[in-house]
Amino acid sequence: MRAAVAAVWAVIVTIFFVQTANGWQTSLLSVRSVMEDFPAWTIGIVMASYYVGYSSASLASRFVIGRLGHVDTMWLGAFVAALVIVAHAFLVAPLSWAALRFVSGFALSSLYVGAESWIHDRVANVHRGRVFSIYMVVQLAAMTVAEFLLGIASPRSTIPFVAAGVVFLIGIVPILTARSSAPHRAPPEPFGIVKLFRVSPLGAIATVLAGVTWSIVFTFGPVYAQRHGFTISQVSLFMALTMIGGAIVQFPMGWLSDAIGRRVTIALMSAGGIAVSLLGVWADGQGLFAKYVAALLAGGLIFPMYAVSTAHTNDSIEPRNRVSAAAGLVLLFGVGSIFGPLVSGGAVTAFGNPGFYAVLAIASALSLAAAAATR
Repeated sequence: MRAAVAAVWAVIVTIFFVQTANGWQTSLLSVRSVMEDFPAWTIGIVMASYYVGYSSASLASRFVIGRLGHVDTMWLGAFVAALVIVAHAFLVAPLSWAALRFVSGFALSSLYVGAESWIHDRVANVHRGRVFSIYMVVQLAAMTVAEFLLGIASPRSTIPFVAAGVVFLIGIVPILTARSSAPHRAPPEPFGIVKLFRVSPLGAIATVLAGVTWSIVFTFGPVYAQRHGFTISQVSLFMALTMIGGAIVQFPMGWLSDAIGRRVTIALMSAGGIAVSLLGVWADGQGLFAKYVAALLAGGLIFPMYAVSTAHTNDSIEPRNRVSAAAGLVLLFGVGSIFGPLVSGGAVTAFGNPGFYAVLAIASALSLAAAAATR
């Protein structure tokens, strides 16, 4: 286990800084968009634009990594993301932000394909659930840190935008020191989406639905909190609790998936996701404490799903197909993530704040149905 983690340490450290910056920029833009009086449906489109770029990049990432390698692909992605978040501070308009979010999604998607294919290449099946869970715990810890950074300066100023860009740039350093440990293979072989569904139908479906739920919480969580009249510090705590919940549960779920099987673990998490989402609908009419508890539990059952579903898929993937498979999984996650903000925007517009948790409940129910129906 130690050797497996040692083989991917640089990826994990880089991801910590990248996700700190990415979590910060997402909450920053969500809060600023409400301050600018963007309608809920407009916020949904702006946030979904990130995932359109995210999905588009995964179609090209096999060729990019085949030409540049993992290290160069990852540092270039972080560098472009740094430039783009700073540009948001000077181009405050829905159309400009949608375009910038597209570019940011494209850059970071390429980085994630490089990171995740690196991990799956270097880690054996017996350790995959736990090591990938460590990778996800680090991401959630980073996003928790990001939520507390939200209050260091007013979202109306340029300071937090520039600071988030600097954090992206810091994330470049670890990966540049690890060229010798990066995967060295021939250009990756193609492995299309149809093959992913054929090899692992549950892994593919659960990955799409993980994208839906992740993006709902990540992009509309701050909007949900602000529409309830939360202060900036309360919005930060609300979002941090979702990340903390995911971080606490992530490694136990990875261990459980290695021990009893990934299908059973996905089913248990999906059933729990339905329960906590319904709790969230109830908490909408309650006090602040109930809303915080619902956020903590929702994060615990929603955020670990991506790690378990991708591990389930990679158990059946040959090493020569890992980069292409990682790109396909990122594409599926991105497609699901496009729908998350759009559906949330429509649900909140039509039904008010309870629509936020109602959509999460539906997505969890679909994931449970997939675990029961696919073999």
